[in-house]
Amino acid sequence: MTGSGTPLASALPGRMRLRHPLLRRPGLNRDLAERLTALDGLRVAESSTAAGSLLVLYDPTRVDRAAAEAHATASAAAVLGLDMLGLDTAPAAPSPAPAPAPQTGGQGGQSLTRRVNRAAKIGMMGSMAATLAALGVGKRVHAGAGAAFVALMLVHMVIQRKRLFQ
Repeated sequence: MTGSGTPLASALPGRMRLRHPLLRRPGLNRDLAERLTALDGLRVAESSTAAGSLLVLYDPTRVDRAAAEAHATASAAAVLGLDMLGLDTAPAAPSPAPAPAPQTGGQGGQSLTRRVNRAAKIGMMGSMAATLAALGVGKRVHAGAGAAFVALMLVHMVIQRKRLFQ
């Protein structure tokens, strides 16, 4: 329920997820996580500035669900500067927003790297199909289509090298 009222996106006994666009700011995300853990029995299991969310776990035998939800809602309202009537106000402690990733123009706001990677993946699928189809045609056609697949795969691997070699 981002942007309207409470940032409590989901709640089950022992588990709550808070989500709000302001939680994408690392400082606000960290402040809210610290404030939530002030209640004995609550702990932040997962904090994501990319998604603007916090996953809070608690022991339902020690902490009442209503009390946990009330604490989470009140803490979020205080840290994020939310009016619980559904109107966002200025954040209590403004943090600089992370700089957006540079984009080199393109279709639909996609970066050049992303478009090249997408073309490489589509080309890999097409060249794999051509490689299999070329088995019945001849060895040279099969080898050429295989070489195209390997070249496109190398382009994809170069673009994804940070994720591949973590």
